[in-house]
Amino acid sequence: MTLSRFSSAMIVSPDVWLSMLTRQLPDDQKDQENLTIYGYLVGAAIVLAFIRAHGFLLASLRCSERLHDNMVVAVLQAPVLFFDSNPVGRIMNRFSKDVGCMDEVLTKAFLTSLQLVLLIFASILVPIVTNPWILFVVIPLVVVVIRISKYYLTTSRELKRMESTCRSPVFSHFSETLNGLDTIRTRGRQRAFVDQFYRYNLDNSFVLSGS
Repeated sequence: MTLSRFSSAMIVSPDVWLSMLTRQLPDDQKDQENLTIYGYLVGAAIVLAFIRAHGFLLASLRCSERLHDNMVVAVLQAPVLFFDSNPVGRIMNRFSKDVGCMDEVLTKAFLTSLQLVLLIFASILVPIVTNPWILFVVIPLVVVVIRISKYYLTTSRELKRMESTCRSPVFSHFSETLNGLDTIRTRGRQRAFVDQFYRYNLDNSFVLSGS
């Protein structure tokens, strides 16, 4: 937390120094020492921003690895009833697509959203301090944004569930085809399994496209 506050202060420091330079005389603004200090502050801000982003992504990666290990242990220790009620494709879906999104998409999206939330909070706080009457505009907007966010999260969660449900048969069919490949070739049923695989993919594509 202390490192995060220090890095945030260093990121803002070039703007503060630049605002101080604008209050000086034009000749003083061209002073080499002031420009050198501003350059050092910009360089330090870039380095600290990189270190903060790298540390955040590294911590997220460790959390993802720990969650994946816990999932593997839970599946290996699960009773037989768990595998009877959950298809193989659904289990593979959790370990492939969902874990991939958690590793690649979630960390970047969370870091970007955190920075945007702090930026919006600062953009709202500064005008409110200078003019408290802005609260009468900000509060209704915040209520509207919260209502829209709740509606969006409910819809997005349902669409995600439908996507996972339609993707699970694809993984199940692929796994079953590989396990019974000798029998399929012996019976000459390759075309039937290929057509079934295309149908599952088509259903999944309809869900992804929102049809």
